[in-house]
Amino acid sequence: MTYLFPIANGTDLGAVSAGTNITIANGVVSGTGSGGSTSGTWTPTFVSSLGGTIAITVATANYVKTGQNVTCYFDFTELSEVGGGVAGTMSINGLPFVGIAGTGIVGTALVNYYENLNSNETFIIGTVAGAATQVLLWATHQVSTSVRLTQNDVKPTTRLAGTITYQSAS
Repeated sequence: MTYLFPIANGTDLGAVSAGTNITIANGVVSGTGSGGSTSGTWTPTFVSSLGGTIAITVATANYVKTGQNVTCYFDFTELSEVGGGVAGTMSINGLPFVGIAGTGIVGTALVNYYENLNSNETFIIGTVAGAATQVLLWATHQVSTSVRLTQNDVKPTTRLAGTITYQSAS
């Protein structure tokens, strides 16, 4: 990468020209080297472990990937659910990159905003397992320990918005 001079003056913060491993297309800066950065959209799905169909409306689903570090942003609202079962545990599927291989947790999620749940959650978090494109959702009900968020906890009009951070396989 080369810098064009002057680096900065009264109103200009400087400019960077694209070079090896850096491309600029349609306003998106991408890198192909080990430290490159890409951004885009992804398609989350809201899934119960007991199957069924859960339809959602997605307001936001963006990601930024720098090297192997991926940060995803999401905001969706459940429209309807058919089938499954109240004991089915909930996940967000469709992460844009496969997580790095490992037997433990390789990423986490934080639901920063939620509304219209069926029970009294204090907060909702998530975990990304190795070699996965799925976030397992967990809820804390009042003063208890974390348990898996279930289909019984959500309903049509439930809204979840938050951030997922994990390390990708590539």
